[in-house]
Amino acid sequence: MSALRTLIGLTSLLLLISLGGDALAQQGGSASKVNWSVSASDVAPGETGVLTLTASIEEGWKMYAVDSPPPSRGVSVEVGSWPDGLSRAGPVEQSEPKRGYDPNFDKEVSYFTNSATIRVPLSAEQGARLGERTIEGSVTFMVCTDEMCLPPGPTSFSSKMAVTETGADTSSFGTATSVPSASEQDAPNDETTAGSDAPSAASTSGLEGRQADGLIGFLLLAIGAGGAALLTPCVFPMIPLTVSYFTKHTDDQIESLKMAGLYGLAIVLVFTGLGVAMSILVGAAGAQSIAANPWVNLFIGSVFILFALSLLGLFDLRLPSGLVNYFNQQSNEQSGYAGVLFMAVTLTLVSFSCTAPFVGALLAAAAGGTWVYPVAGMAAFSATFALPFVGFALFPKGLDSLPDSGSWMNAVKVTLGFVELAAALKFLSNADLVWGTNFLSRPLAIAITVVLFTLAGLYLLGKLRMKHEPPVEGIGSLRLLAATAFLGTALYMLPGLFGARLGALDAYLPPRQADDLSLVAQTDPSREASDSGSEFAWHTDDIDAAFEEAQQVNKPVFIDFTGYTCTNCRDMEANVFPEPAVAEQFKNDFVLLRLYTDAPPKGTEFQQFQLKLTGTTALPTYAIVDPSDRSLITRTSGTASVENFASFLEQGVTQFDREQRVAAR
Repeated sequence: MSALRTLIGLTSLLLLISLGGDALAQQGGSASKVNWSVSASDVAPGETGVLTLTASIEEGWKMYAVDSPPPSRGVSVEVGSWPDGLSRAGPVEQSEPKRGYDPNFDKEVSYFTNSATIRVPLSAEQGARLGERTIEGSVTFMVCTDEMCLPPGPTSFSSKMAVTETGADTSSFGTATSVPSASEQDAPNDETTAGSDAPSAASTSGLEGRQADGLIGFLLLAIGAGGAALLTPCVFPMIPLTVSYFTKHTDDQIESLKMAGLYGLAIVLVFTGLGVAMSILVGAAGAQSIAANPWVNLFIGSVFILFALSLLGLFDLRLPSGLVNYFNQQSNEQSGYAGVLFMAVTLTLVSFSCTAPFVGALLAAAAGGTWVYPVAGMAAFSATFALPFVGFALFPKGLDSLPDSGSWMNAVKVTLGFVELAAALKFLSNADLVWGTNFLSRPLAIAITVVLFTLAGLYLLGKLRMKHEPPVEGIGSLRLLAATAFLGTALYMLPGLFGARLGALDAYLPPRQADDLSLVAQTDPSREASDSGSEFAWHTDDIDAAFEEAQQVNKPVFIDFTGYTCTNCRDMEANVFPEPAVAEQFKNDFVLLRLYTDAPPKGTEFQQFQLKLTGTTALPTYAIVDPSDRSLITRTSGTASVENFASFLEQGVTQFDREQRVAAR
């Protein structure tokens, strides 16, 4: 059994630095926001010239300069193989960049807006053969707004130049060769990608950027997780023991406070290090590719179940005893600040069996945002976790107000085990949806959640006991309130078994299917009509069929660029699309097309189609398209209220009608 526990502990430790999971809009390539031109000066043998790349940057975006500090990705130029007789002659030069604070990376960076010039010095060998050469290479760069970043990617270029007897003035260049954007390079050459170029900012709706509160909500989640971890039996009893160490080892209150502060800082650094590791592994915009992977979702869901079973008492998650004993021995042998540091590391290792489920869940939730999410989340979690140790070292008399350790801590642990089991359903559902197995249906997920929350409520009321637990003789007010919350949520979700909508909870549940049991028609026929209309009228993953029908009925095509693992997409589809103000327009004014961009076999093709049509691969993105030439009328990305989304649809129809009248003249 000890070997099994060691194996599980090591597996869990690896998980903490590799998890990925969905919160913000999914982003597309940086190359869609920058157009490049390239030219190279002629050069004489033994002389130097310049390869010049000029960037035109879309308004509202910034491109990071060559010398911009990491983790921002500065411009880099690579020449795969220099032509015969030519070589690079020095470091890359650039036009003067701007410098300023960047909220994406929380630091000072160097960047360009509107335009930029990058120059690569080159030289010709003394005896270089005269004649024309072609320089081929790639430029890699990253662009961001103040709210989001797009993943960096290489853009290929090719430029002709010549080795001549006289060379050329390096301040003058030959004819520029256009460098295609990502949408032009990578989009499939078939009818499904026909349409207009990526739209300018003026052609898009103003509903974007509605997720500014995402980071605040995530930080609140991290703080809550840190507070919950404090109440577990692995951690709570350590508070008075640790504080007594500081008060007994020094008579100087200032020195005691310094030691406690160092102790808390060390805890923050250990946990935040996990967030930094995840940021390095995932990158500033790569979390969504992980979040959409069904195998990753299956792995995360399985580990959540593993953590939940540990919290429920089936087994203990432990790190190797030798590792824990080593740090414990060092904390006892070392004195002063060194001993405090080893004590902090020892606490994080000893409390692993209780903190691992919270840390794992937090890192999974961090995926889908920028690189800031895992770092900020772990910092908030660890600061909350460390605060009582520092606070009670400053005010040791406050320890008298702490409740005694007892069975209530195990109750917290078991209750959180039920919550983790319910959370696992989200990730298992993601994998199920991408693979299309339809094993975990919406009614089944609701039924399991109702059972789990009911069991949690009964457990808190003392009606259900775990093995070796004493009978509950009485319950306090907090325990009663928690039981009420669990049982109330279970009761609220019951109508969902019969087709009722569940508001915000629907974003985390599998979507409704046509064969799901529905009794809503018996209570609200108009609601059933709007629900069924929004579900049954879609062309799914069939672009040609949608545009063919739209041309026959002379209606614009509404395209829902969505994803199986996109929570915000699910929220819009469950809570905005069925509303009468939206559903009626869907039914009367549009041909509906839904494209899943995160699932094989056509996900990549649909993503490139979206990029060329709309200029972004953010999810969710909604586009209204003219079926005659497949040109974009308008589009929006992100979530929106029912009123704003209905207004967006009305504007699209009005613009389509206006264009039809102009074309008929």
